[in-house]
Amino acid sequence: MNIGLVRHFKVNCYTKMFMTSDEFKQWVKQYDNSDIIENKFEMGNIIWYKCFSSDLSRATKTSKSIFTGEIIKTQLLREVPIAPIFNTNIKLPYIFWCISGRFAWFFQHKSQVENKKDTQRRANEFLDSIKNESKNNILIVCHGFFMNTLQKELKSRGVSGKNIKKPKNGTLYLYKK
Repeated sequence: MNIGLVRHFKVNCYTKMFMTSDEFKQWVKQYDNSDIIENKFEMGNIIWYKCFSSDLSRATKTSKSIFTGEIIKTQLLREVPIAPIFNTNIKLPYIFWCISGRFAWFFQHKSQVENKKDTQRRANEFLDSIKNESKNNILIVCHGFFMNTLQKELKSRGVSGKNIKKPKNGTLYLYKK
């Protein structure tokens, strides 16, 4: 069985360098609803049986662009939500909001909707749901930060593949069981 992990295509969304906490929240909503910028995609000379996709628009649009067969959309593959760690009208660098939000996720800070344990639980719920696909090659289209957890959970189940630190948009990462 081959499992292809794909991060959605790049998102066409402008990012200001400095934002208040409310502006960052608005930017997250805008990013979630922005269009994608397609790139050339290599299927890896593999016949893919089925495609599982996050139900967020950037992932579903990517799925439809790269796969012509059955696409199953699921909330289990959504990106890990990110929120400001505190409220302020002071404009702070965009990168501060991103990094502090991910640290808060890791340390289970109350500012985040989902914490690390929740994300692991969600990844395992998805993997449990596809265990009957063990004879088929499947594509999984999801999101960069979530892919880190998903690949760790795949490896803990005996699936081998390259360790991805920072997945590139619209690139196939191959795993084998």
